[in-house]
Amino acid sequence: MHCRHHLPSIVLLVVASSYAHPSLSAAKSDTSFPFTSVTKTSSKMADEPKANTDKGSHQPNHNKNIREIIRLESRGYDIDSPNKVPKRPDYLSWDDYFLAVAYLSAQRSKDPHPSKKCDGACVVDAMGRIVGIGYDGFPRGCSDDCLPWASPAASDAEDMEQELAWLHTREPYLCNAEINAILNKCSTDVVGGRMFVPNFPSNECAKFIIQSGITEIIYVKDDDVDSDSSRASRILFEVAGVKMTKRKPSIASLKISFGVGSPNSETNESIENAKLNEDEMEKYLGLLQREAAIDPFQFKVTKRSDYLSWDEYFMGVAFLSAQRSKDPNTQVGACIVDSNKCIIGIGYNGFPRGCSDAVLPWARNAEHNLHKKYPYVVHAEVNAVLNKCSASVRGATIYVALFPCNECSKVIIQSGIREVVYLHDIYHDTDACRASRIMFKMAGVKLRQYHPEHQEIVIDFES
Repeated sequence: MHCRHHLPSIVLLVVASSYAHPSLSAAKSDTSFPFTSVTKTSSKMADEPKANTDKGSHQPNHNKNIREIIRLESRGYDIDSPNKVPKRPDYLSWDDYFLAVAYLSAQRSKDPHPSKKCDGACVVDAMGRIVGIGYDGFPRGCSDDCLPWASPAASDAEDMEQELAWLHTREPYLCNAEINAILNKCSTDVVGGRMFVPNFPSNECAKFIIQSGITEIIYVKDDDVDSDSSRASRILFEVAGVKMTKRKPSIASLKISFGVGSPNSETNESIENAKLNEDEMEKYLGLLQREAAIDPFQFKVTKRSDYLSWDEYFMGVAFLSAQRSKDPNTQVGACIVDSNKCIIGIGYNGFPRGCSDAVLPWARNAEHNLHKKYPYVVHAEVNAVLNKCSASVRGATIYVALFPCNECSKVIIQSGIREVVYLHDIYHDTDACRASRIMFKMAGVKLRQYHPEHQEIVIDFES
């Protein structure tokens, strides 16, 4: 069985760490996803109040029993040894992680307006699982090239002193991130869930949020706090009993580094992103002119071309999820996506539910196998399958940083996943990977190595 270490890095620039997240970690286990370089400017990352509360805290009277049980069964491992390798201290807190997913999702939006910060949204259920993600965009099947991206502001009009007609702007057609996240849910419902968003929701989104049963909104800022829309939202939330929490992330920015790619190169994917679908524009020209006097061939404002591709986005979610891992040497994440491009499972490497990160060993090297992390750690791929929010992952695609080991491959095949997208195959010649390839090919699972368009993705919480 191959070991995982020394892969691409994710850099966290930390500006504060005063927030203590409530204990939600029992909702997810750690899973394997590789990052080896983490730099920070403060001495501590905020998450749970105490080091031993992430995977079930143990009071001193319990520790004595656990210590003795582990010592006997592991042939001498002492959980209180001063030489014990501790868990990674700078893992990403739950709230920062959920907000980062929302900010990352916003980079899928085609909205070209630099002054209008594109929104993303992340819905989390009572178990701490992500069950819905969305970003600003037009409804499914409605072409990004045929509908107008112009804003109502005069700056987008030919006559700078005259605003565009409503039907000639994006306003009638745009579906907001909050609504998309709820409609994209992979669970039966979102009742009792929490929603993480960069910006305080509009009144139209507030109505949708309340009706869906979400009980808390966590937002970073409200630039339109005095607008009628924000006032109406606050009234609705207060009357409906939806909690409103303004949350400043404990990190200023976050950089996801794939370690490969050409940041300045124009790939086929970026060229495709920039292209206009003239066939679609021609197809709907008559409809648009008849109903709204719109000619898409005359648009001054078109979709932006630097949005994240699907592959880049899903691999980014996998890399981001890896930063929840407590493994001090290797952090790996996995992201499972269904045929509708909805994320239905996420995982990262770590110990099973209820197994304390402060008790079991994190060492890679030790005199006895039971004193190492390997007998206890669950890999990212397995956790992603077990943490699924849908009834099944059959026919889905899994995104991982590393080519899966044979143990993960068995779970992937048995769960019905049909495609594996991986970034690195550094253990290609190991027996574990050979066994994986044998099983994948026999089972008809498609294997695809991802070649990043860019070296990194930057998430700026202060933008």
